[in-house]
Amino acid sequence: MKCQFCANPKTRVVDSRPGRENNHIRRRRHCPSCDRRFTTFERLDENFPLVVKRDGRLEPFDREKMLTAVRNSCAKLPVAERHLNRLVGLIETRVQQSRQRKLESQALGDLVAAALLDLHPAAYIRYSMVHRQIQDLQGLKQLLEEGFR
Repeated sequence: MKCQFCANPKTRVVDSRPGRENNHIRRRRHCPSCDRRFTTFERLDENFPLVVKRDGRLEPFDREKMLTAVRNSCAKLPVAERHLNRLVGLIETRVQQSRQRKLESQALGDLVAAALLDLHPAAYIRYSMVHRQIQDLQGLKQLLEEGFR
């Protein structure tokens, strides 16, 4: 691993441990050239399915994009960041285990909405309003009836 400070190509691993959810490895590294330390994170690069968007475009599965959407839905709500990461990690695991080559964005959004309903009702409503493109009160009323049965 190249040093981020001096670009020396030879660094040494000082400490290595699994991440909080066991989905990545955290490594502390030392550069003998500049004598500085830095942290790297390793995550397994899985073969995730392509996401089929509403207009038919194909996009690679993007964990960070999903995490951003979940964060936006939970903005100013009493939800800890570790809960958001766990929620996205669980969805990511379900997507991996499905072994599908293509995944409809609607199905992925429904997985996120269902997980948010368990996490916080307001986050579910915020996310679903955008995900389902609800524009009026009738649509909101239908969403509430479906979600809180």
